Amino acid sequence: MPIRIDMNAPDGQLIRETTESGGHLELHDSTRPDVAPIVMDDFLMAVMRGEVD
Repeated sequence: MPIRIDMNAPDGQLIRETTESGGHLELHDSTRPDVAPIVMDDFLMAVMRGEVD
């Protein structure tokens, strides 16, 4: 299950911990409920960890 991050008030520490542990993120904006969340899949998480050139 992805960790839900509100991009209106992101928790940098939680994002770093999730990225380092190999978890997944679900990014949403609480001020824009009409916009669908972005789920960071395995590829995007690998990019965030610097594993993809």
